[in-house]
Amino acid sequence: MTVLSSLFTGRRSILAAAIVLIITSNGCGEKQPTTYPVKGRVIFSDGKPVMLGTVELLSEAGAMNAQGSIQPDGTFTLGTFASNDGAVEGTHKAIVMQMIVSDGLPRHSMDHGDPIDPLYSSYSSSPLTALVQATASNEITLTVERAKRK
Repeated sequence: MTVLSSLFTGRRSILAAAIVLIITSNGCGEKQPTTYPVKGRVIFSDGKPVMLGTVELLSEAGAMNAQGSIQPDGTFTLGTFASNDGAVEGTHKAIVMQMIVSDGLPRHSMDHGDPIDPLYSSYSSSPLTALVQATASNEITLTVERAKRK
């Protein structure tokens, strides 16, 4: 009987350890702030879409960052903790970053659109802001200027 009871006790302790692990992984720890869906569009001042890049929002209250990739039609969807989960509520600083490689090849056929002014790529210089509200849908438009030709 001692062998059976020690085996049963061993299984019970394994089961108890598994339950503790499940509880601590699901119920304890820091809770993530609530995010709200954010979709938008990046356009130039003449209404033409920015075709390539990344949008980032930095919340002024909690220093939470959300980001999304700009699609060829200028649209984007933001994510903070997971892709497309949105951004936290509040006022945000906004930046638009773009990387366009000019390879100089005459047969280069991919049109990446016009480059934006580098002013919009840094939180310290970008004048862009966005408001995210605690609603089921947030639509924002970020308007930028083209880079000046040298």
